[in-house]
Amino acid sequence: MERDFLCRYGVYQIYPISFCDADGDGKGDLKGILGKLDYLQSLGIRTLWLSPVYPSPMWDMGYDIADYFNINPIFGTMDDFDRLMEETKKRGMRIVMDLVVNHTSDRHPWFLKALGDPSSPYRDYYIFRPGKGKERKTPPNNWTSTFFGSAWKEVPNEKGMYYLHLYSEHQPDLNWKNEAVYQSVKKIMEYWMDKGVYGFRCDVISEIYKDSLEDGKKGSLSKPIGSEHYIAKRGCHQILKRLRKEVIEPQNGVLIGECYGVDRNQAKDFLGDELDTLFGFEITDPGLLRRHMRPKDLKRILISWQDLSCNGNYFENHDQHRAIGKYVREGPFEKEGAKMLIALLCSLKGIPFFYQGEEIGMKDYRSLSLSDSHDVVRKFLDAFLKGYFVPKPLREYLSRKYGRDDARAPMAFTSQEGHGFTKPNVQPWQKFNELSDRINVAVQEKDETSLLNFFRQCLSLRQSDDALSLGNIHFLKSDPEVLLFLRLKGEEKRLCVFNLSEKEKVVPDVIIENNTKTLLLSNYYQKEIEESLLPYECRIYKVV
Repeated sequence: MERDFLCRYGVYQIYPISFCDADGDGKGDLKGILGKLDYLQSLGIRTLWLSPVYPSPMWDMGYDIADYFNINPIFGTMDDFDRLMEETKKRGMRIVMDLVVNHTSDRHPWFLKALGDPSSPYRDYYIFRPGKGKERKTPPNNWTSTFFGSAWKEVPNEKGMYYLHLYSEHQPDLNWKNEAVYQSVKKIMEYWMDKGVYGFRCDVISEIYKDSLEDGKKGSLSKPIGSEHYIAKRGCHQILKRLRKEVIEPQNGVLIGECYGVDRNQAKDFLGDELDTLFGFEITDPGLLRRHMRPKDLKRILISWQDLSCNGNYFENHDQHRAIGKYVREGPFEKEGAKMLIALLCSLKGIPFFYQGEEIGMKDYRSLSLSDSHDVVRKFLDAFLKGYFVPKPLREYLSRKYGRDDARAPMAFTSQEGHGFTKPNVQPWQKFNELSDRINVAVQEKDETSLLNFFRQCLSLRQSDDALSLGNIHFLKSDPEVLLFLRLKGEEKRLCVFNLSEKEKVVPDVIIENNTKTLLLSNYYQKEIEESLLPYECRIYKVV
């Protein structure tokens, strides 16, 4: 069963422009990924998720697709992609493509035809509506964009006519009530699966179906006005069921959903005959004015989402800040904390997702000015906040907090100039993280106690252990900042304990009282000490 494969082996996300640059232009590419397959294989990685590599104006770093059937020249050619497919298969590895079908680029031929001729059939591929009022100067409704401001843009040369964009104005939303849109997307998916792609990670898939275009209720920074009319609607579920039955199942593929705005109860409806797994967003936000998530909140969120049949477990991706500094405080115990988080991902029920650089504990930039940023969210938010009386320090804080560039620094493989990402003397598309000299693959390869080698150990344990990869989960009562649970598969039982805080904690009685346990994994070397749990300590036991 494909879902079991993902549960056992996990998924590693590659943000191509920041992974490895083979041609020396400062931008990562497909040949760069190809050159690092041995490294990825050494980690135990079996499934690669590629962020978009399609032709795009790159307004939103590839999540604005202008051609679904080709490769962006920034990343190489279709021959490069075919070679990558061939080499991954030789290694028993699989590729999941990013699929962005809530919207296209405004440079996509469909949208250009829709603009050029109001009577074109492509007009109905998107959502056009006349404005309100006698002169139609007001947008069709009060919806706001996830990227701030109105979700409507007036059509050039058509006064009073607007098109919907839940993201930037360069990303017009598709009209999924039009059967032609469904058939067009189906052809896109079939094309890539015929090339051997394992499946798709579907971007903001929970938003594709707009139930109505009525005015929305009050919104917030994390909940745009109008979202109650398009989050997780019945039409969305019907579409996903069809795609799974008609495209995914015949090719034994997988469908992974980014479900923005979906709560835990709504998430349950997406699993089974729609998605193999999904990402919720509750885990990503420590709170408006918090950078660090409190351990008790992390525990609560992790437990609440584990009752899904197959959750997508993650701490990092291309849209989020790095885990160190967010879930683990920077300081003397950050290395142990980073190890604890990796072990936790490899112990929870569901599918573990890892993001490039997470295996070496890369952290956020020490500083990243707006002028050094490429993220449209940060630029839009900064401009949006200037329209209000917001003190400059708070505006800068919010801009950085909700900006997404911190996770997009070029990958650091060595301490040398270019950091193994690109050639020496080449300026990368975005500046290197200031910590790359000391946080990189080469440094950690030489250290037996490094996070990199611990990552390999954790992934190997999960992949070889049925209870950890496929077992049920049962949570036990413990300190509010200690996560304690059992993984159970047949006669196999694993006892997992995680101190989520930087404080020492009392060892749970269930550990002390159990004399038939064998320690399988720990992020500390004082394995014989059981009187207390050290800061961020984790232990996994085999229990007979």
